[in-house]
Amino acid sequence: MKKSLRILAVLSTVAVSVASAALFAGCETKTPEVRITYEFEGKEYEVEYTLSRTGAPQTVRHFMELADAGYYDGTVIHDYRTDGTLYGGAYILNGSELEEKDYWTELRNYEKEEGFTFTQTVFANGKDLAGYFAEEGDYVSGGKTYTAADEKVPLYTLHGEFSSNGVTPNSKSYRHDQKGILAMYYTEKGNKISTEVTVVRSDGGANNNNEPEQSGQYKTNCATSIFYTFNGSSNTSLDASYIAFGCVKDYDQMQALLDAVKEYCDTHEDTDGDGNIFTHTETLPVNRYDPIDSVRGVPIDMDCNVPVQPITVKSVKVTKY
Repeated sequence: MKKSLRILAVLSTVAVSVASAALFAGCETKTPEVRITYEFEGKEYEVEYTLSRTGAPQTVRHFMELADAGYYDGTVIHDYRTDGTLYGGAYILNGSELEEKDYWTELRNYEKEEGFTFTQTVFANGKDLAGYFAEEGDYVSGGKTYTAADEKVPLYTLHGEFSSNGVTPNSKSYRHDQKGILAMYYTEKGNKISTEVTVVRSDGGANNNNEPEQSGQYKTNCATSIFYTFNGSSNTSLDASYIAFGCVKDYDQMQALLDAVKEYCDTHEDTDGDGNIFTHTETLPVNRYDPIDSVRGVPIDMDCNVPVQPITVKSVKVTKY
C-alpha cells in the first residue's frame, strides 16, 4: 500500500513538472502583441500591434523588455511626418520643451532599483568609454561594475537585424510596403564614427564559424529606444537599414488618431507661417548621454517635425508574450 502511494506521488510530481514545462514553453509565441496607448487633446487612442519573433527576434525582445520596464510610458512623439509616420520613444516634455531621456542611466537604474533584466547584444571595449567612466564614475550593469580595463562593456543597444548590417532577417514577416509597420530607428552617429563593438547575432552570423559573437560597427548596432510607426507609401528601400518587427493589427485604430490630427489641422491656422499647421521644425539633441566617448564628444542634432499639440505615449503594454 505504501509503495503504491509512493508511486502515485512520483507520478503526480512528474505530471506537474511536465505540465509546468509545457506551460512555460507556451509562454512565448511567434507573434507576441503590444498595445500602445496614445493621447491627443485629452482623448486616448489604443493601437494594437502584432510583432514577429521569427522575423526579428532580438528586436522584439528588446522592445518588449523596455515596455515591461515602463520605459516608454509618458514619452512623446517627437517627429510627425506629413504621411502620418510617427517617431517616438526617446523624449519627454519638460514644461513646453522636449528633453532627451538619459537612456543608459535609466536602464541601469531599472536593473539596480527595480530588478529588471535587459538582454545585452552589443558590447564595447572599455577603453572606448574611458572618458565616460572618468565623468560618470561607476558603470554598474547587471550587478557588475565595469571599468575602462574591461574588454566587453554592455551598451544596452540593439544588434541591427537588417541587410546593411550583414543580416538577412529570418523571415520577411513585415516590410515597409504596408501602412502601420512598427520599426526600430537607428540614430545618426556621425560620419567619422566607426567604433568597433562586439555583437551577439540571433542568426549565428555569416562566415564566422557559427559563433554567435563577432565584431561590428557601432553605427549599425546602436538602436536604443526610438521606434516609429510607418504610415507612408511603400518604401521597401528602408528595409535595408531599419528592421520592421511588427504591424498594427487593425489599422482603423491608427486611422482614428490620424483623423484626429487632420481634424485639428482643419480647425486651426498656421501660426508659424511655415506652411505647417500641425508641426514646427525643431532641432533636437541626440546622443548627449551616449557612453561611447567618440560619439558623445561629437554632438549630433536632428531636425524634427515636432507636433504643436503633443501626442503622448501614455503606455506601451505587452498583451501577449
